[in-house]
Amino acid sequence: MTRLIKKLSEPKTLLFLGVLYTAFVTVAFLSPAVEIPPSNIPFPDKLAHVIIHSVLFFIWLSYGVVYDKSHTRIKMVFVILIACLIYGTSIEVLQHYFIKSRAFDLYDIFANEIGCLIGLLFYWIVTRK
Repeated sequence: MTRLIKKLSEPKTLLFLGVLYTAFVTVAFLSPAVEIPPSNIPFPDKLAHVIIHSVLFFIWLSYGVVYDKSHTRIKMVFVILIACLIYGTSIEVLQHYFIKSRAFDLYDIFANEIGCLIGLLFYWIVTRK
């Protein structure tokens, strides 16, 4: 188990995971919308945004901290947070202009940022152990 964790925390592995996950999320968000089946979960769309961006932020922050040790973690957090904000907003704008079955939603951007903050909290918890 220790070897797996060590392998997963190498810069090349984290970069690969970050690029792969970002590509997957981009394709998913820029694909035509599908009808969400009814569920007991309130706001399933927003919950999906929170979870997706939590993982996205966690992976990229992990990579940033491991790759660039010359910057403080606080600076890296702000850089990754701004990058995720730009990414999430860009996806919403692209959905509005290029995907007919999707629309710009400001609440999705808020959900993305809440997800980033949860990803930061999760990163903080994991690295404190």
